[in-house]
Formats: sequence, C-alpha cells, structure tokens
Amino acid sequence: ELIDILDKMKAGNMNAICMQVRSLCDAMYVSSYEPWSVALTGTRGKDPGYDPLQFAIDEAHKRGMELHVWVNPFRVTSSGTISTSDKVWQNAGQWIIKYNNGTFTGQIIDPGYPEAREYVLDVLMEIVENYDVDGILMDDYFYPYGGTTTEDAKSKALHKPSTGIIDQDKDGSTDDDWRRSNVDDMMKKLYDRIQVTKPWVRFGMGPFGIWSSGEKDVIYTKYGIEKPDGITGANYYGDRGCNTVEWIKNGWVDYVNPQLYWPSSTANKYSRGQDYHILYNWWSDVCTTLSTALPGNQQVQFYPSHAVDRVYNPTYNWGVDEMRTQVSHTRDVLTNGYSGSVYYSARYYLNLNNWINTKHELTITSTMCQELRASHYQTKALVPPMSWKS
Repeated sequence: ELIDILDKMKAGNMNAICMQVRSLCDAMYVSSYEPWSVALTGTRGKDPGYDPLQFAIDEAHKRGMELHVWVNPFRVTSSGTISTSDKVWQNAGQWIIKYNNGTFTGQIIDPGYPEAREYVLDVLMEIVENYDVDGILMDDYFYPYGGTTTEDAKSKALHKPSTGIIDQDKDGSTDDDWRRSNVDDMMKKLYDRIQVTKPWVRFGMGPFGIWSSGEKDVIYTKYGIEKPDGITGANYYGDRGCNTVEWIKNGWVDYVNPQLYWPSSTANKYSRGQDYHILYNWWSDVCTTLSTALPGNQQVQFYPSHAVDRVYNPTYNWGVDEMRTQVSHTRDVLTNGYSGSVYYSARYYLNLNNWINTKHELTITSTMCQELRASHYQTKALVPPMSWKS
C-alpha cells in the first residue's frame, strides 16, 4: 500500500512526502516512550510486525523524494480518556489533563509543566536521532480547540510566575501569555536540539491558516505586520497558544505550511470571511518581512497547504480549476524566490481506494495528482535549498 502511494507520488513529480507518525501520543515507528498506533493493526500497542517509518523512508529515498514526519505534540485523545495501563499514562500520566469545554472532550499532555515539555522533546528527538528523516513537521495541536480556562489550574499554580513578565518578547503576563510562552519554550528547544543533533534536518510548522482573529491591532503592530483585510475565523494565537509569527521572527522554524483550506474568492459562500489569495499574500509578507533580521542568511520558507478533499466534494464543489488557480497564485507571488505546495491528503490527492467515488457516488475520470501533473508539474523540481542548514 505504501509502495503504491509512493509510486503514484513519484509519477506526479512530487519531491517530498509528509507522513503522519504520531497523532495521539502513539507511534508508527519503534518508540521507547509510546505504544504502536491503533491505525496500523486496529489495536493500540500491537506490533505491526515491521517498522512503517523506516520502510517509508527507504522507499521514498529510492524514488528521489524527501520524507518529513508529521507529529502532533501534546494531544493524547480526540475524545474520552486512555487507560491507566497505557504506556503513555505510565510515562506521562502525571501531566495529562482532561477537557470538556463544549468543543474538545479529549486529553492532552499539559504544556504548563516543564517536565511535560521535556518528555515531548525526548519523544520527538528520538525520531530525529534514530531515523534518517529529512524533516520534522509539527501540527498546531498545542492547547485544544475551545480554549483553556481552569483545566490547567495545577500547572498554572506551580509554574506561572505570580508577578513579572513571562513570555518570550517580555510584554505580557496574562494566563494566555503564559500558555504561549510554554509552547514557545518547546519550539525553541526543539529547533536548537535538532540543530545540534542533525543540523541538516528541516523543522517545519503546519499551523491553522489564520494566525490571529479577534485580537487588537496592537498585536500586529508589535510585530510590524499588517492585519489581513476582511479575514475572520478561529483565534489560534488567543486560545491555542500557537504563535507562529513569533517562531518565524526568532527563526525557530525553517519553513511553515499554513493550512489555507479555503477557496480563492470571498464571494464563495463557503469562504466565511476567509480568502486563499489574501491569506497567501499575508503569510508570504510575514515570512519575508520577519526573516530579514535573522542571522546566518536564514529565510523562513512558506508553502501553503491545500485542501484537495474539497475539489471533488459536492458539499464544496470547488472543481479542479480552483486548485489550479491556487497553485498558479503561489507561482505569481513568489516567496523567498521559491514556490511550492503541500496537499492534504494523499487519500484525496490520489483518490486512494476510490474514497471519493464511494463516499460521494461520483464518477472521477482522473485524480488531482494527474490533473496537476498535466498542468503544473510536467517537470520535476528540486527541493528548495536552505543555506543556513548543513
């Protein structure tokens, strides 16, 4: 199955693969910290009999493609709780907290504990140390959907300073400032450890496509960036501790691929105040503007993530031309002299297992991979260089 996916990606002239290897404090690789993923065998903790990550790395490299591992840092469950006999509970149970905020009813490892952040760092560095990965790509699941109020009261009582300024830019002391500082701390340490251990490994971040919504203009002024015109939506800066702009400014990431899962016109009834073109231009400007002060010629690169699942889905009915429009825009508005795209996900991009046909009862004569191969990816492209890396 993996070979089939990789063969099709190679035929479509893709040059890098992003593989989810840790979605719920589980592993699609040999881990000394966490159990085997339920997605492999249907049973959490059951050995699949081979190492999926090592196999995927070897096969991707045979085909001339990089392999970047996708990881979720703190999420333990999407809903419900894990057993106290679970390997994760045994290793990190003292830092696991439960939410029931009306939006999220699962568990996370609380970033408010310094020891919890160290645990996650150790888990992720084990991947970097043991596998020949080309990159590590982090999902934005830090504090969960719906925000945090009292769920982290214990870690707050222990570790939030009672007075003084606490966040990286030393300009805030609210509970949310403290939560952002916890995530900032982990991001900086992870980048530094990768640089010491394997400086050629690229570290990327895949945040929600809107950095901040509902925040005061002073937040944008602080960073010297403009507020995107007419954009509304979730506030990941405010309620999830996800300050991607801070990480770009400090060079704690090598690239970002924001999830710009909206169409390219606000006239589309599904856009709801989100516009691909506006948000693409905004992220491009942020990466360009904030990278100018970084040392060592570092220039944080930006590649948008596209929602391929919405191309054929009749609920959205984007059509192939919408994706072609988005890819063309990435080439018209070059970022750092390069353009590129990340696609969610292989299931939709390759129409694996006739998913689209089965779920939506449509007749698909070609796949998104074939469509873009014919229009935009007729020739192969090198992975953009990062001169500040090894």
